[in-house]
Amino acid sequence: MKKPAWKTSKATPGRAAFTLVEVLCSIGIAAFVVSTLFASYDGGYAILRVTRDDMRATQILMEKTESFRLFTWRQLSNTPTTFVNYYYPMGVTNNSAGTVYIGTINATGNATNIPSSLGYRTNIHLITITLKWTNNFAGNQVPHTRQVQTMNALGGMQNYLFGP
Repeated sequence: MKKPAWKTSKATPGRAAFTLVEVLCSIGIAAFVVSTLFASYDGGYAILRVTRDDMRATQILMEKTESFRLFTWRQLSNTPTTFVNYYYPMGVTNNSAGTVYIGTINATGNATNIPSSLGYRTNIHLITITLKWTNNFAGNQVPHTRQVQTMNALGGMQNYLFGP
């Protein structure tokens, strides 16, 4: 009885191993795949850093906006027009390693989007808060700016809601 070809233990000459060209090609393909994988990880983490800094900028702007809406005009006139906020994502305060947010506040303008026929137009200020910061994205410094506007009543929101 003859054994089937797949049960033979003897390897045929010339087919026992891979050639040098095949090994080098497979190593080259594997190196390309691994380097592409690491480059995509690096790009993903860079996008994550930029998104985290954008989210922190939104938090800073909302914090400032909500606090200014409660001020009276006297309190508003006594606030500084610039501020600096630091963010270091590792949780340790290290101003030189994190992102620096520089903000400006313009609270001198009247609300221009209220019709002039309404009597309370002169009792409302328009507050504009601008925030600037710089991200390091793939070795390049990318400047960012975000701006938000809100309104402030003459006596503040507290007096508007609860009376003088």
